[in-house]
Amino acid sequence: MTLDEGALFVAGMTGVHSVVTLLVWGAYALLHHRGSFPAWRIDGGKEPPADLARQGRLNQIFVHLGFALFLGAAVYPLWSIMGGSLDSAWPGLVTLTWQLAVCVLAQDTLFYWSHRALHHKLLFRPIHRKHHLFRHVRPYMATYAHTLEDLANVVAFFAAPALLGVSWQVMAIWIAVRIWETHEAHCGYGFTSIASRHAFHHLHATKGCLGSFFGVWDRLMGTDAAWREWVEDQPHR
Repeated sequence: MTLDEGALFVAGMTGVHSVVTLLVWGAYALLHHRGSFPAWRIDGGKEPPADLARQGRLNQIFVHLGFALFLGAAVYPLWSIMGGSLDSAWPGLVTLTWQLAVCVLAQDTLFYWSHRALHHKLLFRPIHRKHHLFRHVRPYMATYAHTLEDLANVVAFFAAPALLGVSWQVMAIWIAVRIWETHEAHCGYGFTSIASRHAFHHLHATKGCLGSFFGVWDRLMGTDAAWREWVEDQPHR
């Protein structure tokens, strides 16, 4: 474990984060600008307030800095202790599949229960309300949140891959998948159930849809019932 390896790890993973963010931003910004696929735009494609949108975009500068710092201060040390290394060979398909599956399930579980806690009346106004200032979502506001909420989210993000000591290739793929997922959830289009559920959550903050990828916990706990009724009346169903 060397300083050089740690710096390369942070630079590489932050690069993956940035590239995927810009690609998703660009794709959906273009679609919204052109008004493409109007039937699939959530709530008629209503835009967030201009001042709030500007804050959301500026916030990304600090998000990328914080992401890099967290990788260096917490993720890399734990990952390397658990056997992670930049010298690792490409994993086999079976290993890649089960490790990514564990990452998804662990993230979804930790995110669901931390998100549900943030909707408690004692935590919503001082912490989670900031994220819900955006009633109409766009990718640039996916990480617009209180610092404590950001911390809970990155713990859910990296707990599984760091503790598993996955190869750097799996780590990079996982970062790409997770960053795509969170920006897809805030894209403002209903192309996927991920996006539809989370757009509904921002429109109706008290009516459930608290999970991320597949909504497993929402289904088990019945916190997606209102979304299932709502989506039946939507053109993007």
